[in-house]
Parts: sequence; C-alpha cells; structure tokens
Amino acid sequence: MRRVLKIGGSLLLQESLIETLQSWLQSQPPAQTIAIVGGGELIDAIRRLDARHPADPSWVHWQCVGLLRTTFEWTSAQLSQWSTCSTRQQFQRLKSQASNSAVVGSQSQSSVTLVAVDSFYQSGDDPPLPEDWTTTTDAIAGWLAIMLAADELVLLKSCAIEDGLSITELAERGVVDAALPGLADQLPPLRLIDFATEMNR
Repeated sequence: MRRVLKIGGSLLLQESLIETLQSWLQSQPPAQTIAIVGGGELIDAIRRLDARHPADPSWVHWQCVGLLRTTFEWTSAQLSQWSTCSTRQQFQRLKSQASNSAVVGSQSQSSVTLVAVDSFYQSGDDPPLPEDWTTTTDAIAGWLAIMLAADELVLLKSCAIEDGLSITELAERGVVDAALPGLADQLPPLRLIDFATEMNR
C-alpha cells in the first residue's frame, strides 16, 4: 500500500506535532508513506504581503513553492529517522521504485519518506494546477498522489471536518483548496483528519 500524506503547515507550531505524528503513523495500516509539508505562517505572510502589494499571481505562486523548501528542511531535521527526498534525481528514483511492485514489495511496509515539493513540482513542468492562490499543498499533494499512483491521499488539517462532504463541498467551505476538485476524478481515496484535535487528546 502506498500513502501520500500532507502535513498541514498550520500544524508546525503545535508543540506535540512530532510525537503525535509518529504515534498516529504507527496506528495506521502498514504502508509506504510519502509525505510533504505545507508552508504555514511563511505562506500566510506572503499572502498578506500580496494583498497589500499585489504581484503577478504566477510569480507569487512559485515564490511560495520556494518557501516550502524551508519547512521541508525544518521538519526533516525534527524527523531524522525518516528518509528524505530533496532533489529531482532522488524523486525520479522514488517514482521509478513506486512503479516497480517488486522493488516496493522488498521495502519496509511502514517506510516513511519526506519529500521536498520542489523535487517534483517546478515552474515549467506544466502540472495541471493553477499557478495562483487557489493552489496550495492540498492540490500539490493530490498531484503527487496521482504521479505515484498512490492507494490513498491523507490530508492532516487543523480544522473541524464534516463527514460526508464531496471534495467540491470541502473546497467551498475552505477545508481544502480550490484547486483540488479539479483533480477529483484522478485522485485515490481521500482521508481528511483534524490533526489539531488528535494532538489535544
């Protein structure tokens, strides 16, 4: 089983994030977990700056993608036992392994790899995502799940999540970004988890 996991950037300031994340993963069905991390307050700062001094949407989008390198490095330092994938070459190897069931089958059934977003998502790659504020790491994680033919996509959030809503309804309520519904027909099964509540239990 292959799982793509998005760790919401808004969770990064939670004191118990690392411990709760490790415990939560241990409680999940065994899987090859491939994770990315959001930008949190770094991206919020750019959003406020852009609201005050608007810039070209595409340029702003890729500036934000660049900032995700910072949260990747920060998080990987806290999770030193996880594998990391930080370059395009490393991602191509990961993608090749993901398409080779024999290789995947020989790996640990509970392996975790933290992937830098800019190792697979760069300007000029022509990904099917809007290059503006409608795309966040929700849709980027969705695109990663499609690229790797993942069996499930899990988004860790810091908000209450109502059961039974479609991806479009979730986007309308601001639970996921507005770009994710555009990938809905290609996505694996989606799970959304109010991880802030998990950490407060």
